Amino acid sequence: MLLYVPMERDPIEELYDRYAAMLYRLALSELKNREDAEDAVQAVFEKYVLAPHLFFSREHEKAWMLRVTMNQCRDMLRRRQQRYAVPLDEAADVGVQDAHSEVLDVLEKLPEDYRVPLTLYYFEDCKVEEIARALGLGPSAVKMRLKRGREMMKKELEGESGHD
Repeated sequence: MLLYVPMERDPIEELYDRYAAMLYRLALSELKNREDAEDAVQAVFEKYVLAPHLFFSREHEKAWMLRVTMNQCRDMLRRRQQRYAVPLDEAADVGVQDAHSEVLDVLEKLPEDYRVPLTLYYFEDCKVEEIARALGLGPSAVKMRLKRGREMMKKELEGESGHD
């Protein structure tokens, strides 16, 4: 008689399954390049493996992953800017060609301080508290950035539609 004994999943594999897609979307929104976004996500998981951290909760773990991803993207953008200027056409490589592309275009043009919280809140379904931890801000600062970012987007979208 053969017995089936389920194998335990590797904790790193579980972590990857839980966060990779979200981190990739965040990195892609910042880096505007698929290969760089993949490299950024890989670097985040390498940092986790090389220096495992003890997290108090899944939210704490998620905040750490988001913060390290943002830092990795900033580092990569800094290095990219030092090497060469990035063509503006690369933003079109994201491939969004539906009714939301105008909104996404406006979102991409926002300063990072507003773009990142809006992206995390609306596209990654992060709570204000999670965004605050990930960005090292207070919840009220995140709420203010969300409010101002929405106002900036509304003004830009109304301005664009008013010219047609």
